[in-house]
Amino acid sequence: MSEEGGIRATLRRFIDGNGATHMERKRHRMKFILAFGTVLAAIVFIAMLCIGPTKILDPISALSNLFTAIGKDGSEMTPDQVMVYSSRFPRALAALAVGIGLSVAGSAYQAVIRNPLVDPYIMGVSSGAGTLAIAVIAFDFTFFGLLDHNSIYLVAIAAILGGLIAFFLTMALAQRAGGTTNSYVLSGVVIGLVFGAMQTIMIVFSGNKVSDVLLWLFGSFANVTMEKALFILIPVVVISVFIMRYAKEMNLVLLGESQARQMGLNVRRFNAMMLTLASILTAFCVAFCGIIGFVGLVVPHLCRMLFGGDHRLVLPASIALGAVLMMAADLAARMIEPGTELPVGAITTLIGVPVFAYLLFIRGKMYNG
Repeated sequence: MSEEGGIRATLRRFIDGNGATHMERKRHRMKFILAFGTVLAAIVFIAMLCIGPTKILDPISALSNLFTAIGKDGSEMTPDQVMVYSSRFPRALAALAVGIGLSVAGSAYQAVIRNPLVDPYIMGVSSGAGTLAIAVIAFDFTFFGLLDHNSIYLVAIAAILGGLIAFFLTMALAQRAGGTTNSYVLSGVVIGLVFGAMQTIMIVFSGNKVSDVLLWLFGSFANVTMEKALFILIPVVVISVFIMRYAKEMNLVLLGESQARQMGLNVRRFNAMMLTLASILTAFCVAFCGIIGFVGLVVPHLCRMLFGGDHRLVLPASIALGAVLMMAADLAARMIEPGTELPVGAITTLIGVPVFAYLLFIRGKMYNG
């Protein structure tokens, strides 16, 4: 046995435990995912509270400042408490939520459409979100006066509406094209190209707002406040937990529509519900933070390579790994060049491209999702 094969076998035994039956091994995998994922996410979360371009704190000091500031309800804080509570804590919460949301959405898209190359951006959701967000940022579009120009939710609402408009256009086009797996993918590409072209035209005419537009398009947590972080976190957690309840149904869909129907699943209604929820989830993720790529594509792949194709394992694993990846990417975006805020979307893409290439060319035959 090769050295790589020996390491892989050892890792598999560690993850599966000593269970004699398939169900015992699967239960051990679930416990491993929950324990290891929670610990790893907590470590990276605390690191985000401790590390920043202006000052590095030890974990005890960072947590003490955070809890003291929470106890004061954000008033009469020391400089360190302001730094941890008002800046680092909201960013950590937002990165955690976006990592969870994009990973769960990617898993749902890939399961329902039965195509491992699908992610929230292939479906055109992010392109639609970006188009209306640019309209607000660059041209102060207020939906014909329906929304307050000074509202902190204006860009977020625009992004959510744009994402949902693009999604429903993709769905309508795909249904007209036959409702097959390929029609969903191709329809998403077409709608994404249309909205992408609209974005390019608006950027050309955005004038002195072009830097703000590009910062949003490339993804950033720089302007996230506690209020915005909770606006992302609460819907993402609720929708993600709801989607996880349908992990068994996702497994049925992967067997094929005819078999899923024989097992009593209304495939058309289930697919529509999952795709809609995944698109809403994506829209909330990009609302304040902009377009962040490759998380919804790469994370489900990695999880299926480690734990197989059972979505009862893939979804919780995606939550843990997606959260860790996004928080680590945001930490890198702040610290690679202290004093300069790098786009977190560029960091995730730089991580995702080589990982995806590795999955595609080196490990493709071993992929059992």
